[in-house]
Amino acid sequence: MLTLLLLTDLMTVLGASAVWLALGGEPAVVGVAAGALLAFAAAMLPLIGRPGPDGTPPLWPPFVLAVIPLAVLAVGLPAWGTWALLENRPVDVTHRVRLDSAPPLVHGDTVIASVHTDAPKPRLIITFDVAAHDPAAPVCTPGSELTVTFAAGAGKNQVRTGAPGTEFTFALGRGMTDIKLSVLLHAEQDCKLNLSVTSAQLDV
Repeated sequence: MLTLLLLTDLMTVLGASAVWLALGGEPAVVGVAAGALLAFAAAMLPLIGRPGPDGTPPLWPPFVLAVIPLAVLAVGLPAWGTWALLENRPVDVTHRVRLDSAPPLVHGDTVIASVHTDAPKPRLIITFDVAAHDPAAPVCTPGSELTVTFAAGAGKNQVRTGAPGTEFTFALGRGMTDIKLSVLLHAEQDCKLNLSVTSAQLDV
């Protein structure tokens, strides 16, 4: 039983430390925490065989050995669950998108939309909208269309076409922090428009 408890403690502490490191934990902090738990478990060993005042071995040292893995799991599992929830939650980057062209825009104009993020995720979901540059001018936005291109690499461009308000989704891959899209405007003749971003999210 003692050997089983020691192996359980060792596997739990080392396993939790490996997961903590994989999730970005500071190596020094992880090492100190794991070393302290293992040292505490080792300190219980001399007390296990030492008889108490009535001549029988005390029960609390082996009980403490059993509590260590339970405590690690009780703290670690909720922490991991919270991290997983935050990691899988979409990141709103709407206000980080920058458009490099000043309005008004006409048919055939191309705008570069760029966004930088410190929390990269493998997908970008973005929606553009257009509006008449001159509110007093005749309405020409219903016939407008956008072609959005993400240059993912040689021969791997992702091209999406749709009306303003369409939700465009692009596969970014892992670890991309700087994203650039080219937005080509198709509009009616003599139609002058403003381009804007209504929503942009990074998601898994």
